[in-house]
Amino acid sequence: RYTVDLSSATCGCNAAFYLVSMRQNAEIGTCSDYYCDANSVCGIKCAEIDVMEANQHAFWSTLHAATDKNGYGKGIGSFRSSWSASQYGPGAACVDTTRPFNVEAQFPVNEKGRLAGMKVTVTQSGSACSLPPLWVGAYWGLDEIQLALAEGMTP
Repeated sequence: RYTVDLSSATCGCNAAFYLVSMRQNAEIGTCSDYYCDANSVCGIKCAEIDVMEANQHAFWSTLHAATDKNGYGKGIGSFRSSWSASQYGPGAACVDTTRPFNVEAQFPVNEKGRLAGMKVTVTQSGSACSLPPLWVGAYWGLDEIQLALAEGMTP
């Protein structure tokens, strides 16, 4: 759980909070370190969890297996419409992005102890309504994500 202020992050900006499997990566990439992600930015692919990729107008939460640069996610912006601009954005009723708000990520397991997905809840004190949580589940890469979480991921 954390508080974020996106009041200065307008269109074209991406304020991100994500986790990657650097701890498991033993290979030095093109950035001369052990950084890795699903987009192979430094030449090394690994699992990635985007808790938040956001600005005043967009908010995405995405799970990526190491070989899936697009991943599976939910949110608002571009082609994603889990919320509306009247719910999330500058002056919106539920989360007014000109003011700080809270983000909480959970990784629930099912009755068999397997990762069921990622639940991201976005709230703002004093708002007139609550956003429905983003539920990112039913993804083919959940087993890989579960293993990466168990082995430790780097924010």
